[in-house]
Amino acid sequence: MWGKITEEIAPDAGEIDSSWLINFWSTFTECIIELDANNVIRYVKKKADSSFVLKDIAGKPFLDIATEGDRELVADKLDQLKAGDVPYLRFQFLSVLDRYYRWTLAPYYKNDMYAGCHGVAVDVTEQTKKEITLHWQNAIIEDGRDFIKIFDEKGNLLYMNPGAYKMAGYDPSSEAPSSEQLYTKEHYERVYGEGLDALRKNGFWSGRGDLVRSDGTLVPIEHTMFSIVDNNNDIVLIASIIRDITVFLEHEKKLEEARVAAEAANVAKSVFLSNMSHEIRTPMNAIIGMVNIGLNADNIDRKNYCFERADGAAKHLLGIINDILDMSKIEADKLELSYGVFSVEKMLANITNMVNVRAEEKDLNLIVDLGHDVPTYIKCDEVRLSQVITNLLSNAIKFTPEKGTVVLSINKLDDSDNEVLLVIEVADTGIGISEEQQARLFSYFNQADASISQKYGGTGLGLAISKRIVELMGGVIWVESDSGSGSKFSFTLKTELLKDHDDSKGEKARHSKTMPKHDYSGHTLLIAEDIEINREIMSALLEESGVAIEFAENGKTAVSMFCANPGKYDLILMDINMPEMDGYEATRKIRAFHSTKAKTIPIIAMTANVFKEDIENCILAGMNGHTGKPIDLDELFKELNHYLIPGA
Repeated sequence: MWGKITEEIAPDAGEIDSSWLINFWSTFTECIIELDANNVIRYVKKKADSSFVLKDIAGKPFLDIATEGDRELVADKLDQLKAGDVPYLRFQFLSVLDRYYRWTLAPYYKNDMYAGCHGVAVDVTEQTKKEITLHWQNAIIEDGRDFIKIFDEKGNLLYMNPGAYKMAGYDPSSEAPSSEQLYTKEHYERVYGEGLDALRKNGFWSGRGDLVRSDGTLVPIEHTMFSIVDNNNDIVLIASIIRDITVFLEHEKKLEEARVAAEAANVAKSVFLSNMSHEIRTPMNAIIGMVNIGLNADNIDRKNYCFERADGAAKHLLGIINDILDMSKIEADKLELSYGVFSVEKMLANITNMVNVRAEEKDLNLIVDLGHDVPTYIKCDEVRLSQVITNLLSNAIKFTPEKGTVVLSINKLDDSDNEVLLVIEVADTGIGISEEQQARLFSYFNQADASISQKYGGTGLGLAISKRIVELMGGVIWVESDSGSGSKFSFTLKTELLKDHDDSKGEKARHSKTMPKHDYSGHTLLIAEDIEINREIMSALLEESGVAIEFAENGKTAVSMFCANPGKYDLILMDINMPEMDGYEATRKIRAFHSTKAKTIPIIAMTANVFKEDIENCILAGMNGHTGKPIDLDELFKELNHYLIPGA
């Protein structure tokens, strides 16, 4: 251990002049400080003009001066001083007021025991920051990935960083490559032409070009040069910084591609909206026109003709709306499939019955070819599969001239113990599709050609929707065609194979549907519907069934009417979107009412909310079934028969 520091004075020294010592301390120090044995500050004195800005530190631990990141360092230094291993220590750290201080502390003793430290501090903030800055600058230059070269005023290379060698593909231990080697001819001429001219005039130049690597490959670069001048404004140094912009250019290219795609999408949507306006207004015009003609007609046959035409236009309009809703569900990733077992042959019969009318109008030869090895029954989403096939057939009929041929064929490609792979094809002798048109055929808002919508009509959504449905079913869809030589659309379908299936229940259901019973005399319906014209339509549709009807204009009224006389009603038809209280809440309140009838009365949703999740929400709310709007009479009577006429 170091002993106490003693002073030695020569015998003839006389009185010692200590003023030099005071002047020395006041000139070269910021403050003096003394710590006790526990390293608590006992005394501190600073110069009046000192940059030592810490205040009110007497009586506090010395460690409190240091920032948290430097306290471990300070504690270690104090431990060394207390252990007596060193006569003094000089160290620096960052204070809590963001100033750097260099401390010189020495231990002192009383009765040969450690009593604390005393010493001085100097503010070295500016010097330290410069050192830190230089350190980081050096690290950036030495370790950075950018290419950095420094020349003198005569063009002699003074420095080339490791990043330059790496970017150019040269060994750092080899001779530095020349500018002629590093740049393409075009870039070299720019650097030593406009580049040097700009340096002389403005002290700065920047441009893009290509760097030639040692293996001959080119690297796209952003090249920046700036000059350092003396007092006479003469160039003494030139710094050249080169950055590899490969990734930036790729990103820039992607942004440009995205911009072009977005503009194309906006144009496509504009065209789509224009076509959609035409497609919606055309059937609406027919509906309104035919209804007006029918209202003014005196002849019953004339009226029936007009209303039949209006009915056809309305169904066409409903098809357009369904396409738009399907598109919205697909874009929101909410299009879901509902699997069930059905007969392939009967599905095809239903489809051809729908499209045959239009085929007969054009005197087309419509052929259906069902392969002999195609299973009788499959498990799939019959509605969505029918939608795809119907769309392909409708398009084929639309684009095939009179007396042409349209062929629908289904064949088996492969099977296993429980799966079968089918291929469905629709071929026609129509106008055909060019290769360019095929590229955008399955895109939203697009038809094969803008003129098609003007001549043939259509929204341009059907094939895009069909593609998504086929993909959800695990298949693929494609087209084979040449302009003017017909088209063949094909898609694959992988489905569960059902070898033994009892369809007697299905036959019974179909038989019931073909011979419905519509006599509901003695029964009373409560219909919750807020739209007056819809109430009027329901009254007219059910007028001949003999059923008694009471209407509630909103869900709240429906709850009040039922709770006032639960035994009066046999079934409730419940709209969903109503003011004051919607159909979900009304159903929950009815089910919660303290009455046996409240738990058992059939409640059927009657709503334009027809998505799968809407139907599920109706069931969760306590409803027994769902029928969509516009009202499908067969579907409505099926529900009424089931609940009002048991065994029907």
